Amino acid sequence: MKKYIQSFEEIRKDNIASAGGKGANLGEMTSAGIPIPKGGVLLAEAYDAYMSANGIDTGSYENAKDLRETILKGEIPDEIRKELEEFYTSMGDGNARVAVRSSATAEDLDDASFAGQQETYLNVIGTEDLLEKVKMCYASLWGDRALSYRKNAGYDKGHVALAVVIQQMIESEAAGVMFTADPAGDAKNVHINASYGLGEAVVSGIVSPDEYICDRGGKLIREFIGTKEEEILYKAGDKGTVKVAVSEERRKQKVLDAEMVAALVKEGIRIEKHYGHPMDIEWAVKDGKIYILQARSITTLAKEEKKVFTEADFEGYPKVEPAKGSMREAVLFNMEKNPTPYYPLDHDFGGFIGEQKNILFTEIGITFPGGMNPIDQDGVSYLATGKMKLNKNIFAIPKMLKKVGNIENNIKCADESLEKCRREYEKESKKSYSDAKEIGAALKHMHDLIGRTSYDRFLYALFPNALESKKVTGVLKKVDPERNAYDILEGLHYVTADLNRAMKDLCGYISKDAAMTECVMQKKYRQICEEYPSLGEKLHAFIDQYGSKSDFNCYCFVAETWRENPDRFLNTLRPMLKDGGESVASMEESVAHFKKLMKKVHDSVPEKKYKDFAHRVKGLRHYHYIREATQYLWETEFEYCRKLLRDLSKVTGIDYTDLMYLFEDELYDACAKGSFEEKKKLINARKEKRAFAEAYWDKCMKDALAGDDDTVKGIGASNGQAKGRVCIIHSPEEFYKLEKGDILVCTYTDPEWTPLFALAAGVVVDTGGTLSHAAIVAREYGIPAVLATGDATQKLKDGEMVIVNAGEGIVTALA
Repeated sequence: MKKYIQSFEEIRKDNIASAGGKGANLGEMTSAGIPIPKGGVLLAEAYDAYMSANGIDTGSYENAKDLRETILKGEIPDEIRKELEEFYTSMGDGNARVAVRSSATAEDLDDASFAGQQETYLNVIGTEDLLEKVKMCYASLWGDRALSYRKNAGYDKGHVALAVVIQQMIESEAAGVMFTADPAGDAKNVHINASYGLGEAVVSGIVSPDEYICDRGGKLIREFIGTKEEEILYKAGDKGTVKVAVSEERRKQKVLDAEMVAALVKEGIRIEKHYGHPMDIEWAVKDGKIYILQARSITTLAKEEKKVFTEADFEGYPKVEPAKGSMREAVLFNMEKNPTPYYPLDHDFGGFIGEQKNILFTEIGITFPGGMNPIDQDGVSYLATGKMKLNKNIFAIPKMLKKVGNIENNIKCADESLEKCRREYEKESKKSYSDAKEIGAALKHMHDLIGRTSYDRFLYALFPNALESKKVTGVLKKVDPERNAYDILEGLHYVTADLNRAMKDLCGYISKDAAMTECVMQKKYRQICEEYPSLGEKLHAFIDQYGSKSDFNCYCFVAETWRENPDRFLNTLRPMLKDGGESVASMEESVAHFKKLMKKVHDSVPEKKYKDFAHRVKGLRHYHYIREATQYLWETEFEYCRKLLRDLSKVTGIDYTDLMYLFEDELYDACAKGSFEEKKKLINARKEKRAFAEAYWDKCMKDALAGDDDTVKGIGASNGQAKGRVCIIHSPEEFYKLEKGDILVCTYTDPEWTPLFALAAGVVVDTGGTLSHAAIVAREYGIPAVLATGDATQKLKDGEMVIVNAGEGIVTALA
């Protein structure tokens, strides 16, 4: 019995893990009676055995080129070689002409075709040639374009192996590609491309082929006669292929007549029906007979138009009235944290952070019945009403106020809690789990740890901060009306400030070399590290220290850290690099500013009052350190939770995103039972409801922020005025757009956006509030900010000149 090779007759579409996408499809079509040239697959197990036998660990290679060279130098184990030789001999007289095609185990999936990402070799003749081409296929798995494609398609996080298809060559007179749903026009039509010779001429795009658009019955709707400048043929009496010029007369002729077009359409529709969805099919014709060379799902069809939901669809769901005053600010502050509705599992993990505030309020007699992040059993999130009621614990308020006012105790307890949570996380993150039950228990443990991390943050830092900041601001206002409690945070060590100063140092190093600067501004993280190893070491060190910083810090499972995607970090670094990091104050400068402010207060108030003020400032500065440290810790905890969920997806075969449609108790239940069969119906129902959930959330936000005019108004979170050109930034991928002196206009910000403040003359944000990230950073950089506008990104236009008046919270467009 063969261990490493199977014929097409032995393979089915479900065998992707061993035969790869291409091989699995060829086996499936063979079993369905579709005319496939005979052949078989060298299974992915052979790839793993080859890599193991040659001691090749892909994770130990920084440079993909070195990895490819090592693979090519390896020796095929004797057992695999013997099976290959026997199989090849069975295909002919030992000199059969075969095609050798890569077939990756993450290939030809329903959402990504992987077309052309690994290599194909045509007209391979002889055993030695075959063995060499197998190694070349293995190496192509680690080619630059294949790596890039897998990363962009989201298939770069797990194990990828390679099977190799070995198939009889068809010396075709005509060949090409057929789409059973036209990707460039009406999806009800079939689109065929055809040219002379081997199909590689069409697939690789070296010719302008004939095009035939047909209905599903095979009737021609329209046709286009291509120029077909060349055709690819076997090399006469030799292996390999050769390009041959097509005569002028043949170029003007149609490759296919109407009868052959109809026959191809019939075969294509048969394949589509077998798979149940539109297919991309490579075909060939020899002596009037059609051969199907491969088929895969079409991944380039235009998406169906997004359903437009009307008021009738929202009937029965809570209506949202325009929010006014403090309620509007609360809505916009929450929008900064939650710009999109939670998936159920993210609600129970990411939303668990905010729920700790609700727990604390309940403990002092104030209950928010709907919770901080209401969600129904369909996975539809609602806007919190803010309504509250009192409970029997109301008499605990005086005791709580005394507790949160004890600065020394708060500092002590906050530090102890932070250290304890850090140690517990470090211990947990070093463990490994092999089955669903263990992973479910680990996720529950992490959920509890996230709760403790955030509960103590509110109790020992955020609640005390709210109490002390008012008193500190009161003193500062008397000394300087332009000041508030956030001005006393300069010269402080905390995560966001420290990583900004570390980025400033990186920018200083990079900007000394013009070529290096250009490389960083233009290329991907991996390429930069390969071209500049010394810089790569510095970047790796930065990611090691600050890599858990994420794009959405209140979402657990949809977020992504710099460590998970270092190119996100480059989006953040590049704006700062534009001025070499000069806009970021050094630690010495920040400390000097802080001391200057404290001296000004000291010289302006009585000594006793200053001592009380300084004590409260000590508390506020430590509370801010705890605020930042705990947020970074839970981002780190979230990162580990994502790893656990990916592991769970791998052991259960349930898609990662599908798992997010379960609430935590449902997930734990399925893990404990070791089966998700009972949950699949629930998952599918919530998936179908997701588009509605997103539309309803957007409607809630729009209704809550409905304004009466086109004026851009908000909260002045940092004083002063600035005039500049509007630059609307929607995501980190657009950071490059901002130039020094622009007015940054965006929907939300988080610490990942901080370097933009070094370039911006002013900041205008749809969301946020006086306690938000943008407010704190804008004051630190000394630029005016207007937050909680609700719709500045809709009302302002890219490039228009505006004045940002933070004192009045108004943004005025200049004619």
